[in-house]
Amino acid sequence: RTRLPSQGRMGQTVSPQFTPVERKIRFDPHWRGVNIAVTVAMLLYSAAPALACSFLGHPADFRIDLYLAPFYVSYMVYGAIIGSTVLVRHVLGRTDKHLLWFTRTWPVNEFASRLISALPFLLMWPIFMSGFTSIKNLLNDTVPFGWDHELATIGVVLHFGKPLWQWLWIDSPPVTRALEFIYAFWGVLLVAVPFSVCLRHPHCPKRARFLVSFLLVMVLMGNVMAGMFMSAGPFWLQFSDHHHDGYRKLFEYLQRADGNGAFSAVTYQHYLWLAHQHRSGTWFGTGISAFPSIHVAIAALYVMFGWQFGRLARIGSVLFLVSIMIGSVHLGWHYAFDGYAGMVGAAAIYYGVGRLQRRYGSAARKPLTAPTLSA
Repeated sequence: RTRLPSQGRMGQTVSPQFTPVERKIRFDPHWRGVNIAVTVAMLLYSAAPALACSFLGHPADFRIDLYLAPFYVSYMVYGAIIGSTVLVRHVLGRTDKHLLWFTRTWPVNEFASRLISALPFLLMWPIFMSGFTSIKNLLNDTVPFGWDHELATIGVVLHFGKPLWQWLWIDSPPVTRALEFIYAFWGVLLVAVPFSVCLRHPHCPKRARFLVSFLLVMVLMGNVMAGMFMSAGPFWLQFSDHHHDGYRKLFEYLQRADGNGAFSAVTYQHYLWLAHQHRSGTWFGTGISAFPSIHVAIAALYVMFGWQFGRLARIGSVLFLVSIMIGSVHLGWHYAFDGYAGMVGAAAIYYGVGRLQRRYGSAARKPLTAPTLSA
């Protein structure tokens, strides 16, 4: 929404009043073009797995409809929650108050406008993720797991002769259950966070920076680096003939803590291994790759993006990152080095995108003046 100078008493011009957060915001109309380019790139990326799977003789690995239903249903739920909040605050006259990490609550018509601006990315997001999962499954079918022992050895060296899970030794089923819940909740945030970020103004460089960084982490780290350093993670040692005594005690504990097996890391690990052995196409949430850890990388992105929103966002995002890092090791998903590489890689990508923005963003370097746009 454009904030124009208003006419005060005696006809004099009164400059608009901005909150301290709004004064720090820099807008650049050029980033609307970047957002369109991102959507086009997602479309092209989603088409690549279809060609690759067909060319390499694994057409069943491509499933474009894999995540359409859960993602679109989630959008409707999130949109209904935020839309109801906007409507209630509008009725109560509280539109000047903060909403999530936005500087104010929008009027109803502006919320609808922002939702429409977010649609191109949101419509492509589940299709992009289907392509991402298809490539992971294609890599599993064509590239052997050859880096597990090297990554495990690096972790032992980094932690003075013992794998990290031994230093963190947790012998408490309730704590393990809590880590499993947080690890699973990562999937909810994978939809919710991009949804809410897309509701920021389409001219906002911070919006573009996060979304571009998010996609680059998925592609460069989750597909390219995963294929270069193909590994399955510690749980693979339990299902293959590559026994490793360094993880035997951990998985014995996880089996005991599993309880009825209805919801646990062990249950999902069995599901992944069954899907890998079945080799009849891509299943929901499948594809095995340990290095680097995308769970940790995405959680690190949340920290970097959320740092600008104050103490509560900083504490919450850091706690989430620490929980994901500990859970990735304690639950047998990753070697410690996978998580470290995920954090470093995410930071490098986020920093690189920001550097490009500072170099090529023209209006982003100018101070906020009226008339201008609000966040």
